[in-house]
Amino acid sequence: MPRDDIKTLVSDLKNHLKGRDEVDLLYSVSSFGTSSSQKKPVKKPVSVKKVLPNNKNIESVLSSPQKTCAQNSEENSPDNLEELKKIVSNCKKCNLGNSRLNAVFGVGSPNAKIMFVGEGPGFDEDHKGEPFVGRAGKLLDKILLAMGLKREDVYIANIVKCHPMVNAENPEARGNDRPPNPDEFEQCIPYLEKQISIIQPDFVVCLGAVSAKVILGVKSSLTSLREVFHDYPKRLAGVDKNIKVLVTYHPAALLRNPNWKVPAWADMKMLMKALNIPLQK
Repeated sequence: MPRDDIKTLVSDLKNHLKGRDEVDLLYSVSSFGTSSSQKKPVKKPVSVKKVLPNNKNIESVLSSPQKTCAQNSEENSPDNLEELKKIVSNCKKCNLGNSRLNAVFGVGSPNAKIMFVGEGPGFDEDHKGEPFVGRAGKLLDKILLAMGLKREDVYIANIVKCHPMVNAENPEARGNDRPPNPDEFEQCIPYLEKQISIIQPDFVVCLGAVSAKVILGVKSSLTSLREVFHDYPKRLAGVDKNIKVLVTYHPAALLRNPNWKVPAWADMKMLMKALNIPLQK
């Protein structure tokens, strides 16, 4: 596949991971109740087909007949999360499978109405084998709590299932994170697609620009993708419902820039309203 297709994703990841260990700031639950009085124009959903030329876009990675779960044969397509987790745990399709400590599959309810998706695990996740357990994960837990939810009520996963490291021979070193490369994205995307097709959530929440661009198949900025529900692209086998996609900031980005806390909470309130979840007092 043309590797230039996802150069933008790799660039975004570099900026994202640069500050992952720099800030030790976690918000209190009550701080997410802050709202902004400034009204913003209503945005329209991005049309995936109109964003990029058909012959050069992220969908070439997601929709490759050799790679996507939609095209997998029945014997290679498990119908439950436990079977899929076993496959991921033994995966060696890329070099990450040889350097990881633990595959980071996903956590939460297999019947979740909301699925949160980031781009990949870091040091803490690699050591524990669970997504979002570091500083960013603690903040995500607090956001969920402010919504009246727990990890057990939602499903949390990443696009890439193994920890990409600068020095794969030193997994015990912090600050050893790097962005996934195009091949790593391509090999892992079918696993994410299958997770979504099994869970079939009502809403997929993309945590950060990388997740949004991969899932929606666009090159648009995070800002332009926020504040509206997008239709999940109909390209997964077994998906027979209208899944909506909401784009918001990655928790690690909120740790680096507290000014994004208010718009991030506005995104969550939008999600709560759609699910008829009352605001916590």
